[in-house]
Amino acid sequence: MPTWILFGIGAALLLGAANIPQKLALGGISAHMLSPFAYGVLSGVVIIVINLALFLYYRDDAQFFAKKEWGFALLAAVMFSLGSVCIALGYRRGAPTSSFVALFNTNTLVATVLGLILLKEFTSLTALGIVKIIIGAVLVIAGGILVSV
Repeated sequence: MPTWILFGIGAALLLGAANIPQKLALGGISAHMLSPFAYGVLSGVVIIVINLALFLYYRDDAQFFAKKEWGFALLAAVMFSLGSVCIALGYRRGAPTSSFVALFNTNTLVATVLGLILLKEFTSLTALGIVKIIIGAVLVIAGGILVSV
């Protein structure tokens, strides 16, 4: 089994489980709630500390200051941050975790289509492989819609 599959499973478990304390912090069971701003700042600090530790530990041999790649990384960070703000505001406004997570994880279809089109990942797949990926992503969307309505 390729290791990227294990990393995908790990990300799914960790990101899925993180929604429980996130909901409790932003729109939880008590009258006191953390502001989305404070949550974002705390998340950002933790992300920086963890990534700095990983950078120092692994001493990546990739170019640290690759200019074009920094632009892509910055764009991804902005998009991820804005998505996180949307999640925080949704929880702040009482979104039920069980439905809300299914709804915002329909990002699977967005990533699938963009990966196939913009990154031309379809060139390494068979026609059947492309159909299976798209059907799988559509089923994720359908599940998100069914759970959230």
